[in-house]
Amino acid sequence: MRSTERDELAGKGGVTPGAARLHLADGVPLLRPEEQVFEAMLDGWRNQQLARNLALSTINGRERKVRAFAAHADAFPWSWSSMLADEWFGDLRAVGG
Repeated sequence: MRSTERDELAGKGGVTPGAARLHLADGVPLLRPEEQVFEAMLDGWRNQQLARNLALSTINGRERKVRAFAAHADAFPWSWSSMLADEWFGDLRAVGG
């Protein structure tokens, strides 16, 4: 995408709709920063999918899978690794066939 196209897609101040900084207040300390950033990320992702006119069942299913993986990994996305994903897929195969 060219920079002019990106600028046109961005809202006022050059901030892209759905960006985390639109969901988190500047200068306000977060009580549980990792959880709140994770929730803001999921909200932004949900908004992007809604903008693409995806079915709510598709969006909700995707979010459930991400939350299930986060619970299994006991970590937030910025700490995920391919090893955690391999372990999760292995567990899914072992339990669900």
